[in-house]
Amino acid sequence: MIGNNKSFTLIETVVALGIFIAISAGLGEVISVSIQNQIKITSMQNIFSQSVFSLDKIEKELRMAKKDTTGNCVGTINRNFSVVDGGVLDSITFLYYDQDTTSLRCKKFAVEGGRLKEFLSLDTTSNFPAGVEITSSSFLINSLNFIVSGDAPSDNLQPKITILMNVSSTYLNPINIETTISQRRLDL
Repeated sequence: MIGNNKSFTLIETVVALGIFIAISAGLGEVISVSIQNQIKITSMQNIFSQSVFSLDKIEKELRMAKKDTTGNCVGTINRNFSVVDGGVLDSITFLYYDQDTTSLRCKKFAVEGGRLKEFLSLDTTSNFPAGVEITSSSFLINSLNFIVSGDAPSDNLQPKITILMNVSSTYLNPINIETTISQRRLDL
């Protein structure tokens, strides 16, 4: 009597190996796509987080701007803001009450090298020392524009500022962010 041979033939082994390789390749592709999507999602969360932080910082400061009655900061008497139109990259300057020093100081937000920077003078003039970076190197500001309305010395309108920002990162296409704020202090 011949015994039961329970081993696999060469063909069965090759077929099983081929099926295993095909399943493994498919799973590898699924894992690869999942990792790429996770990188994109993380990058998007980072860009939104930094965008919100940057806009919140700018908004908070601009809402508390004071009218420059001397014109030393913004360059025109009785104006709240001065926007330097740089085409793609604007800057905004305004008079700011510094609670730490309990004095008025001139402040400016501008973009340099794709990063948002904050400049703060030692007094009410627009003589700024080096700026402090607000955004990280993983976050690139492609454009920043400020549109100010209601800031003429002779109007009776409350100043409003629209901020337009185009941002991107390594793994994400550029996105546009826009917000409009009004000054909290009455423009009297």
